Amino acid sequence: MSTEAIKYNKYEVELLLKLSKNQEFKLERIFDVYKQQGSKHFYYNLFNTIKFPENIDSSAFDTYYTVSEEPWTVISYKHFGRIDLWWLIACINKIKNTFILPEPGTRLLIPTGQMIRIIIDEIKLKI
Repeated sequence: MSTEAIKYNKYEVELLLKLSKNQEFKLERIFDVYKQQGSKHFYYNLFNTIKFPENIDSSAFDTYYTVSEEPWTVISYKHFGRIDLWWLIACINKIKNTFILPEPGTRLLIPTGQMIRIIIDEIKLKI
């Protein structure tokens, strides 16, 4: 079996995974994805794709300090009412290992609801 990954673009993955129109923010709709031959799982590398500027306008973000050891999905739900935007919080805060939960009191920048659309649209244009 070959170890070389097959690259799928977002349109191919949309068809393969049968994504519906209401799943607009699914990572598979935004990024190219890869799959090892013979594997059932797709993967993508967000951190090699997304680069945020160093000086982000503070009006575009809220500051949040984590409590206990909150999973990234819970932080996403608290701020956006959905669990699937955790990756955006991690990328903006330059968190490379999301398997490690943030320690209590960790300061995070959380994009405002209005900024999410702008960020996603910018990412889509660059990819």
